[in-house]
Amino acid sequence: MRVREKPNNFIDDVLAKVNIVELINETTPLQKKGKNHMGLCPFHHEKTPSFSVSETEQLYYCFSCKAAGNAITFVKETQNLTSSEAIRTLAERAGVAIPDQGAPQKNQKYYDINEEAATFFKVMLTHTKEGQNALDYLHNRKISNELIRTFDLGLAPNGRDQLFQALKQKSYLQSDMSDLGLVKEKDHVYDVFRNRIMFPIHDEKGRAIGFSGRLYEGEQNVAKYMNTQNTPVFTKSKVLYNLHRAEGAIKAKRRIVLFEGFMDVIKAHAAGVEEGIASMGTALTEAHLRMLKRYSRKVVLCFDGDQAGQDAARTYIDLLSKADFDVYIVSLEKGLDPDDYIETYGAEAFRALIDRAQNEIDYLYDITLKQTDLKQYAEVEQFKKFIFKRIAPRDRGTQEGYLQRLSDDLGVRMSTIEQDFAEIIRKARPTYKKPVKMNITDKFKKAERSLIHYFLRDPIYEKRFRRDLKDALFTDKNARDIQLEIFETYRLSETALCIVPEVFKTHLTEAQRAYFDKHIDVKNYPFHQEEFEDLIRVMHEQNRREHERKLRSQLDDALTTEEKVRIKKLIDQLRGKYNGKRKNHSGIN
Repeated sequence: MRVREKPNNFIDDVLAKVNIVELINETTPLQKKGKNHMGLCPFHHEKTPSFSVSETEQLYYCFSCKAAGNAITFVKETQNLTSSEAIRTLAERAGVAIPDQGAPQKNQKYYDINEEAATFFKVMLTHTKEGQNALDYLHNRKISNELIRTFDLGLAPNGRDQLFQALKQKSYLQSDMSDLGLVKEKDHVYDVFRNRIMFPIHDEKGRAIGFSGRLYEGEQNVAKYMNTQNTPVFTKSKVLYNLHRAEGAIKAKRRIVLFEGFMDVIKAHAAGVEEGIASMGTALTEAHLRMLKRYSRKVVLCFDGDQAGQDAARTYIDLLSKADFDVYIVSLEKGLDPDDYIETYGAEAFRALIDRAQNEIDYLYDITLKQTDLKQYAEVEQFKKFIFKRIAPRDRGTQEGYLQRLSDDLGVRMSTIEQDFAEIIRKARPTYKKPVKMNITDKFKKAERSLIHYFLRDPIYEKRFRRDLKDALFTDKNARDIQLEIFETYRLSETALCIVPEVFKTHLTEAQRAYFDKHIDVKNYPFHQEEFEDLIRVMHEQNRREHERKLRSQLDDALTTEEKVRIKKLIDQLRGKYNGKRKNHSGIN
């Protein structure tokens, strides 16, 4: 690992104490290849490693999708965090004291209120007469007192505003309770959750961020589950139930078991499958997928054995496969859910069932074959094409295994199956159209536009530019105006970590905003360090050309031979200096 200079600020101190190889290896396995480490890129689906991590430079770069950055960028992108949150996460990891750490966190009051509410619900369930019916219901469902304590289960009483009054006595504000979706007001203040068994929802750090309330008595025309709506600390599309408890088991078992419901997670935990989690009644989102990748790329789906469970499994298989997960599926008997299976066959049988889960192709092959009428030619052809597309990306050995299986199950000669498969592959190959002629942007204008992306992303690029090129200005007027606005923004805020484009654009003129919208797209720009070095070289070349142009103008105006010789020497020296810089840049690894 390289020896770094003494850190001069908090961020440098954090980066100096985080080894990027160790950090990234927790998300995607890396192997040493020469000076760098290589692995599968966590930012896009790939089968062949193209993701390079330099321990010397403490940077990463994907040769395929062009993702690049340092430890802060990696945590920010993979965990869907802001720059500040990513830095705080790394600081906690590295044991670096966070400036002003003694000041209360922005959302701490919300976490505190949710914790108080969770405590109130637990007391209502386990220490009140009103909670006895709910407690009996849980015991009848084989939810022991130990499980109740482990999962912090509680009861929202049936009274109008008991939670509100309890929190009010603790001096919490009604407006904050409303922000958290715990109370509402219509003529009077009332509790949102009433007469429901309560499941507290936690974030990855174990902080209470919301609740899900389940009916336990036979009310009609009312949703079985009621979840907290989005709040300042809770976004359903970014939360996975029980992830904070399951983390240790996931790392030990090297897999995640994904269930449909909270009760499945709890009963599986009691049966010894402690690596279980569940989504909040929604399909997996991009944020969910990024969260899962930080823990394991192997996901076992354990859904109900009915048609709805199979449909859900298909949806999840497609999502997870496209995101480069290894997907396995547990096949439950029709009509059974995980809870029923454990009740019928016992914990040991359930653990064995999880261990021998089918891979995604075997699972899809089996259920699709059962649904295919082998006497109907059209259905057989549809089945074959479905399997062909599934095995097309796999290695030849895997393909041959499934082709032989198709031959056996369909009663068709292997040679015919292979011919059909080859035809499907041939048709699936992309066809390429002749490229349309496009106007080529001057390389210097293109470089100026590209550099604006880097300046906005991180002040380190702006500082490097000014160090290497002094006070050099862009030649394109609109680009130059934006360049100067960026430099001024950083000058006025020396602690800025980046510039938010939407805020920055409010300082621009209408013409500058139009230029920005047309040519600048920070969100989708393929940043990487090698390109930045090339851009610096191009700007050196632009400066050299401009300087030489001025000298040649002076040469044309020179009146004496002595003056012409002097200017020619300056031109030669300028070219020699530039060529030397070109050699240095080309030598960068």
